[in-house]
Amino acid sequence: MQKNLILKSILMALGASLSLSAMAATDWKKIMTVRGNKVVKEFSSPSGFRGLVVEAGGAEKTFYVTENGDYLFSGELFGEDGLPIAQKNPASKTAPDWNRIMQGKGNNVVKEFRSSSGFKGLVVERNGIKKIFYITANGKFLAAGEVFNSTGGSITKLELAEQAGIAQSAAVMPTAVAGEVDKTISEQSKMLNSVRELESVPTEFKNKVFAAAEKSTAWVEEGSGNNIVYVIFDPICPHCHKTWEMLRPYVQRGLLRVRWIPVISLSGNNMQSPSAQMAAYFLSNRGEADIVEKMFRKTIKSVAPDDKMARSLSQNLLFLRDTNFRGTPLLIYQRGGERNAFIVPEQPEVEQIERMIRKN
Repeated sequence: MQKNLILKSILMALGASLSLSAMAATDWKKIMTVRGNKVVKEFSSPSGFRGLVVEAGGAEKTFYVTENGDYLFSGELFGEDGLPIAQKNPASKTAPDWNRIMQGKGNNVVKEFRSSSGFKGLVVERNGIKKIFYITANGKFLAAGEVFNSTGGSITKLELAEQAGIAQSAAVMPTAVAGEVDKTISEQSKMLNSVRELESVPTEFKNKVFAAAEKSTAWVEEGSGNNIVYVIFDPICPHCHKTWEMLRPYVQRGLLRVRWIPVISLSGNNMQSPSAQMAAYFLSNRGEADIVEKMFRKTIKSVAPDDKMARSLSQNLLFLRDTNFRGTPLLIYQRGGERNAFIVPEQPEVEQIERMIRKN
């Protein structure tokens, strides 16, 4: 995944032996560029951070410099609605009650602390798993990800040990950290997003969601048969890629017809993002026999979305939000010959895939 490659490249730069003093604001632009990563844009984020759009390996990723200038944040910033913010999104007029919001999503806030990075930290527990979230200095945004110092060390790992009692390895190589960052962001996003128990979702509503998916045209189909599943996915979502791998044997055996609906959720519906450009090529070239495989084998090309394509991708994202679920992947399916629809709001288990297939 391009996101991983960028992060690994940049973290290797952070881990290089650069003798920079943490007593003064760190020159993050210099750290990025000295190892061959190009800073293509700087901007002021509504979170109060200075944003850096960094290019590496032909793709871009956004990092944020914390307000005190000494630390770099890699991850997602969320507004009180639980959605990732875009660079130009306005901040809330007042600081949300993040403790109440997190508790309302089924998470237990077990501790608050002041991070050395300048954040207010929250130790959040769900299903026995503890994670750290950060609240920005202005109190208006929630940060899910990892904070690094100028030598590439993870402040978040240290604080997990100190504040949550979760010991971390002291000698973590930057390339190993990269995978952990993606895993951390994904797990934190699941904590933040409201994923309902499916038993509480009325059958009538699920049938309406399936009917709405049928009316959509912005998807690409593969496979054959009467068992149809719509999969809402983000091109840069690792769990979506894993879902494709899991569904592949069933498609090849003619047991599932899969309709892939791309959304730009992890990039805040930013039409300039690599995710949007991959999705645009995906939909524009749906006639190619192997276009789905290209997407998930990460060999797909990129093309800037035109106005019509941008509207289609935005409508797909609105459709995802209308389902009352926010994470990807989201699977909506109906077994051949049956009326009732079903929803799987996450990477499916094998047993769930088996249930998608009508047993004659």
